[in-house]
Amino acid sequence: MKIAVIGDLHYPTLKEEYALSQQERQNFYESFMAHFFSVPADLYVSIGDLTNFGTRDELEAIYAIIDQHQKPFVHVLGNHDVYAMRREEVLQITRQDRFHSLSTDSTVLAFLDTAQEQNYEDWGGTLSLEQQYWLADVVEESGTRPLLVFGHHPVYGTTKNSSKVKRSISPDIPMWDILNKKQNAGLYINGHNHFNSIAAREHWTFLQIAAVLDEQAVRVIDISDAMISIDYVPFVDPNLRDQARNIGKTIDHFSLNTHRLGTQADVKYAIPLAAPTIKIT
Repeated sequence: MKIAVIGDLHYPTLKEEYALSQQERQNFYESFMAHFFSVPADLYVSIGDLTNFGTRDELEAIYAIIDQHQKPFVHVLGNHDVYAMRREEVLQITRQDRFHSLSTDSTVLAFLDTAQEQNYEDWGGTLSLEQQYWLADVVEESGTRPLLVFGHHPVYGTTKNSSKVKRSISPDIPMWDILNKKQNAGLYINGHNHFNSIAAREHWTFLQIAAVLDEQAVRVIDISDAMISIDYVPFVDPNLRDQARNIGKTIDHFSLNTHRLGTQADVKYAIPLAAPTIKIT
């Protein structure tokens, strides 16, 4: 199974004061999403902040582009996706579930909602009690199958900057107590902090993906019987890069990252999978 994942996309509403035209915006996002959906995969995932402020115009416009490609697509909510409207309104437009799981004989995928709705003062993450109980069940039911968890915010104290204020799921939420019950390997994938980062903690690996306007690239996660491999697919396109920088410099609620986004060790990784134990009776 192959899964293609992008970080924070931040599709923006146009404002009169922006030095940005509708055509410039469309050129970049249509081109980038075409690159994204051209990567061979069984599932395509946005790790949150698909939009810049979660307005109806932003959501409808980016989904019009997504729908052109007719590929299986999952969008987990980021904090920017629920600034302008209530969560229920956003989900009606996106036609997505707030949180859910997909299960096969060999793999389990879980998709979280870690966003605080319309909280302009605190952009850190949370996880409702309902989701905590649900995720604990998913972890238990996954057994020895590899489990991939997708959430916008990182788990506290894992990937780069996740120990800083408002940069993770609240440390008051017992995420590690839930995840630590996992048998065999688990992979948690997040965005939010606009840096590439990979961290390992016992049998869990934590993958953080940079924002699209900072770096035009995709992660491809390939799950086989022997391992989970994480690959890095950059889109080397000077025109795409220049358009991204122009958008990032002119829109509100976003700042281009002026620091190095990470090293090769932060974008590629392999997780060996233990062979399942066969009980002989």
